[in-house]
Amino acid sequence: MDQILEKLFESPAKVRVLRLFLRNPDFMFTVPDLTRSTQLKTSQAKRELKKLEKLGLLKKKISSFKEEIPVKSRRHRKNKIIFKKKLVYFINQEFILYKTLRDLIAVASQPSQKRLAEKIKRLGAIKLAVVAGIFISNDNSRADLLIVGDNIKKKKMEKLLADIESETGKALNYVFMETGEFKYRMNMYDRFLRDILEFPHQKLINRLNL
Repeated sequence: MDQILEKLFESPAKVRVLRLFLRNPDFMFTVPDLTRSTQLKTSQAKRELKKLEKLGLLKKKISSFKEEIPVKSRRHRKNKIIFKKKLVYFINQEFILYKTLRDLIAVASQPSQKRLAEKIKRLGAIKLAVVAGIFISNDNSRADLLIVGDNIKKKKMEKLLADIESETGKALNYVFMETGEFKYRMNMYDRFLRDILEFPHQKLINRLNL
């Protein structure tokens, strides 16, 4: 058992891989999926996959994927459906420590809210930042993250979201809107926004005095 634990937590790269698989137990991932979600290099991802497979925590198989390819014709466009085979990896839920690791990763993957707030502030003129969903372990939330602000650069936002997803191991359900749109929708009693703010959540930044 000691050797298993040593091999499981030997590097930050392995923790990112573990987090992704343990927080998404019903999903299968290709190597490109893994590198995109964890922000690891391909060589790092392959190395950790090999180790975890050898340990018995991960399994692999060849799976078929349906893909639509646009085909141009003189009269109209149509899509040609082809099937591609890809190597995929998935979690072995029969692994001896699976449930223990799943629960541990779920707790340990919550990012520091103070650090998250600092990152969000750097995006621009942020007026409101609300976390719910995966940040407070509530599966019933309408969104995980709500950000309201102005003069936000798209690339900065995309980088922040990618960083958060790699840290949490989960795809984020997020909402971003400018201050004017947010105030208008709140005045119109927008049900979606009301649900976010009336159900369990935490405000990291609140310059709108909500």
